[in-house]
Amino acid sequence: MKQTILILFFVLTTFLSFGQTQHLEPARDFNQYEGMLKEYYDNVFPLLYQDYSEKPIARYTSMPSFSSEYSFSIEKIEGKNYVVSNKMSENFWYAKNRKKVKLISNKAELTNDLYLKIVDLYKLLEEQTKEPEHDLMGCDGVTYYFATTDKNGQIKIGETWSPNDNSLLRSLVVICDSIFALGNGKNLSQTAIIKDIDELLSDLKKYSTVHNKGYSAYPAAEKAGFEPAIQLTITTID
Repeated sequence: MKQTILILFFVLTTFLSFGQTQHLEPARDFNQYEGMLKEYYDNVFPLLYQDYSEKPIARYTSMPSFSSEYSFSIEKIEGKNYVVSNKMSENFWYAKNRKKVKLISNKAELTNDLYLKIVDLYKLLEEQTKEPEHDLMGCDGVTYYFATTDKNGQIKIGETWSPNDNSLLRSLVVICDSIFALGNGKNLSQTAIIKDIDELLSDLKKYSTVHNKGYSAYPAAEKAGFEPAIQLTITTID
């Protein structure tokens, strides 16, 4: 008697990375939230965005589950370009007394080259923002918001949640964290940030071209150097 064993082996090293797209998704209208979440957003944003322009040029917001919320906004002050970095003194959601939560604010002047490069980045982010194909938002983690004003004067806000390592959106977060740190007084090279933005802009454009033309079902993995493989083995045992 013979027994045939069919083994189907699917190798997908970067399986988790496929759960996320490589573009921002439109942020939910904050006015639609109810209860504790509505109370939270109604109070945290006015404080976190203190002294920011009503119509953002480029605004970044990091909302961690447990650590302090922080943000930056690109602002024109007395004819010069600045990054204004704001951070809560503690996590606003878990604060025992929210009225005692303080805002820590600092700013740094930007070179014209970096200012223009940030504007270019946010313009592309706004253009590539799309509705999600799958709802994979988690609970714990960090939600990131990216806001700008389009040519019609409408504020556009895109979001992402805890992007995977080695993804384009993780690179975006790293760059924005560097810009925040620059505004917060850290001695960083603006030229190096410009280089990082240039590389990300190039990668975002390439990804968009490949994804829209449907060249690959797994472009994020292939960009990272991984390929899905299916191994079919048939073993016959006497």
